[in-house]
Amino acid sequence: MSKKVVIFMIIVFMVPMFATGAPNYYLVGNASAADACNGDIEPVLWNQTVGRSALVPHYNYYDMYWGFGDYDDDDGKRGRDHESQQFPSEAREPTELNPEEEWMYRYWDGGSQLEPLTSNHHATMLVGNDSIGALRVNLSAQHRTTICISLQSLNETDNDYSADVYLMTTSEYERYTELYYSYHSENSFYWDIADSLSDVSPEWRSMDFTGWRTYRDAHQYESVDEINFALNLDGPESYTPIFGSEQWQNFYIVIDTWDNNHDSDSPAPGVVTAADVTIITTERSFILPNYTVALVFLLMMIGVVIFPFILNARYMKSGMEQAENMPNSGLVPSLERPAELPPITGDEQPEEQKSYPSIELDKET
Repeated sequence: MSKKVVIFMIIVFMVPMFATGAPNYYLVGNASAADACNGDIEPVLWNQTVGRSALVPHYNYYDMYWGFGDYDDDDGKRGRDHESQQFPSEAREPTELNPEEEWMYRYWDGGSQLEPLTSNHHATMLVGNDSIGALRVNLSAQHRTTICISLQSLNETDNDYSADVYLMTTSEYERYTELYYSYHSENSFYWDIADSLSDVSPEWRSMDFTGWRTYRDAHQYESVDEINFALNLDGPESYTPIFGSEQWQNFYIVIDTWDNNHDSDSPAPGVVTAADVTIITTERSFILPNYTVALVFLLMMIGVVIFPFILNARYMKSGMEQAENMPNSGLVPSLERPAELPPITGDEQPEEQKSYPSIELDKET
């Protein structure tokens, strides 16, 4: 293999490490994202380009679904059934640490298709204690998106304050909400199993019974008060199940203030969290098609297969070149062919013409 080919292959493998579009590599990602948190901010068009949702401890979808929530007596008085008495009454009512509005947690999916995010926006969310606040967006594959988040406790000074930030797709967020609802429901055993599993190593995470993860299994930032990250999409985020039509995925920027089943996450801070979220989009000038990855690996596999044949051909060719450069010494002698003597040069004489001194023997002996 020539030196030019070796140098070319080294460059090909090193380019992704220094590419500015790397989604979550510490070598480039954080530095480039930190420099891209400024831009021309446009007003947020709620439920058109950005949606708002929340999960709160005083509202549990599972309890409502299985009939374990509030009910109205015949005389119009508000009450609870015997199953929901396992919850303390004060835990089922919002407190001053729960500033979320009712529409945020009762209709968290938004119910509308968002436009692709191609503009810059800034929003401030108030996230209650032991709650989840999320911004729903439809990221564009034609743009590089930088997300800058700053967290602080509201009306209190706490130097040790921290929370968790996650980026999830729609399907990942749905599994995440299942765990949250289960943790806050006495009618479910799911939280007990999830807590026993806790953190699972990355190689086994796909088999986690809890089933929730972040986008690309990488965008989880726990115990932080400020974080900047950027990502590029290979294409529209969608998948097609075995039965059914194509499912499009939105993205959820999640601010987590409850103690989930990860070992390294922050516990509930006990205060209201103010989250400043800035989203900056930059149009991409050059986008590689998705099939380039498969094409590169196909060429690598073909190279691995044909390399032994190329090496053998070069070896055989080298042997033939050496044989051509050697002097012609004739054929190998055999029983059917006598040896071919080299031509006589100079003073050399044939063996039969050479004279040797004779030795006369004594006749008597």
